[in-house]
Amino acid sequence: MTASNVIASEKLRETPGATPRRRKTAKFDRKLVEILHTAAAVFAEVGYDPASIRMVADRAGVSVAGLYYYVRSKDELLYLIQYHVFDGLVRRFETDSAQMLAGGGEGARPEARLHRFIHNHLDHFLTDMASLTVCTRELRRLSGDYLQQVESLQRAYFSQAFEIFQELCSDQDDSRMDPRTATLAMFGTINWVSSWYDPASDKSAGELAEEFVKLYLRGVSPTDGKSGEARKGRGRQ
Repeated sequence: MTASNVIASEKLRETPGATPRRRKTAKFDRKLVEILHTAAAVFAEVGYDPASIRMVADRAGVSVAGLYYYVRSKDELLYLIQYHVFDGLVRRFETDSAQMLAGGGEGARPEARLHRFIHNHLDHFLTDMASLTVCTRELRRLSGDYLQQVESLQRAYFSQAFEIFQELCSDQDDSRMDPRTATLAMFGTINWVSSWYDPASDKSAGELAEEFVKLYLRGVSPTDGKSGEARKGRGRQ
């Protein structure tokens, strides 16, 4: 049980209009997280609209009444899935970044922190593709306070990446990529892994993070021009 799991369920109690819950225990929180993973799998497979509370309950191995002990509605399930994911990612990188900056040296450089950010993102979602699908496809199904809370976390997560790209671009001339555009492109790339990643044949989260950082910082073409000249030479043979 991570701190973000507990915080996600505690945050719900702060939602305006929410009714008090029973005093929660570690067992309650563990079961809630299991239900969130199950619900994410159901929503990813059949879509949020066709999915029902009964489908989630059946998959989770609980009765419908038992499921309502943990959540009040399907909307709340969707909210908790997304809140749990983004809160965990934001907090994880906050901790990692603070440690890297405090340590100084190469680990404090924006390149190293970009690698850590991407690694954390992939490390979470490559083992939880259903949540990635739900977070990217079903956000606009939320409304009101649920939507505001999740969007606030999304903005915080975006800002963490944006600040890294600002540092990377700060010493460059005006011909370099705008940091906002770079941040949006990065998220488009790392979120698209859900459509192609195969754990049996593709690289690990750390290896993919290294490849993505190289792509963002240097592109796919060599910087010294040697390979281009070599290709021209082969073409003349």
